[in-house]
Amino acid sequence: MTWLDVMGLTEDGLDGLTRDQLARVRGAGLVIGPDRVRDAVTALDGFGGSAEAWPVPFLDIIPRLQSRRGEAVVILATGDPLWYGAASTLVRYFNAEEMRITPAPSGFQWAASRMGWPLHTTRTLTVHGRPHETVLKYLAPSARLLVLAHDRQSPHKLARLLLAAGYGAAQITALGHIGGGQESAHAAPAQDWVSPPHDAPDLHVPDFHVIAIACPDAVEGFLPLTPGLPDEAFQSDGKLTKAETRAASLAKLKPQDGGMLWDLGCGSGAIGIEWMRAGVNARAIGVDHRDDRLQVARGNADRLGTPEWQGMKRDLSHALDDKALDDKGLDDLPDPDAVFIGGGLTVALAELAFKRLKPGGRLVANAVTLESEAVLLALWQAHGGELTRIAVSRAEPVGPLHGWRPLMPVTQWALEKPRAAQGEGGEDRS
Repeated sequence: MTWLDVMGLTEDGLDGLTRDQLARVRGAGLVIGPDRVRDAVTALDGFGGSAEAWPVPFLDIIPRLQSRRGEAVVILATGDPLWYGAASTLVRYFNAEEMRITPAPSGFQWAASRMGWPLHTTRTLTVHGRPHETVLKYLAPSARLLVLAHDRQSPHKLARLLLAAGYGAAQITALGHIGGGQESAHAAPAQDWVSPPHDAPDLHVPDFHVIAIACPDAVEGFLPLTPGLPDEAFQSDGKLTKAETRAASLAKLKPQDGGMLWDLGCGSGAIGIEWMRAGVNARAIGVDHRDDRLQVARGNADRLGTPEWQGMKRDLSHALDDKALDDKGLDDLPDPDAVFIGGGLTVALAELAFKRLKPGGRLVANAVTLESEAVLLALWQAHGGELTRIAVSRAEPVGPLHGWRPLMPVTQWALEKPRAAQGEGGEDRS
């Protein structure tokens, strides 16, 4: 039974709705929408229900709607409700059969049309209610980004981040009230949004707008989404999986969209950060026993465009069984799609991680010491998988000439959980 109507609005508000949509608004017992249309709803001839503004926080809308389940309810959203809109949340709580979702042209579509950018070659993002650092992940030569703003300060905040990342020449265009009578556009290089010249035009924009970012064609030292970023991209105290080994490890971990990674003994956070950069909406939880390392990892995550990376302080190295490990803080973590063990390796830790993996999940553990290598050998003999030795040498100066300087060899154990193992660690605790 369809009872929940989610309608997209343009700048025209209720005037942009069809006759059938207006009839459904009039017949609704409850209408929830932005402040700009609430008065117009209550003024509709024949409307006898109640009109409410968006709740703050937004998730408070869920129990409100559940209490009216089966009644006629209308949600008035902006543009396409499933494109970073209200319906993106609602579909997690209500079945598609209960809802009728009707999109209007989105702000992204309007912005792309104004910029002349084909949408299939453009990244669409949002910083509305999210960290602005998220955008940093997608900066690259010639990249085109459309970003739904949080408020009128968003272009200035993004400009400061772009300038710090070496993209001061990127062109930022703030497009307000697109498709309406008050449409506006303010364009300037990122560096001018930070410190505008004296003769610059007014760069103030409305709270609700879309930001178009056109990156320059060439950027020195840009950081791709491909795993294996240069070591110098990360701050660390030396506890860092080197670029070549990191790329090989992530290839075995197989980053996936929406996937959850446990990075145990995370150090600088490089593995988890690159996992999140490689997958859309990928998540990572880094576990380490030192606060200072977690703080460094947090800084790396923000600077490299993965501000939703999570860090946890736990000492897992001395736990000898599953119960002790769970007591130290792993029991309440969501079951992972992949686990990387880069520090604190024990047989108990590896076996618990494998137990908690979802079916089809991947476990990768690296060792550089003889003691840790012995643990990997025992695990490999007991459980199978792939055992690999990674040896890397880099050319470095030797006086006026050059020679090969080897890095410490790394022993790597990789194991994939069979998809048939549904009864062991496959439940979703998220």
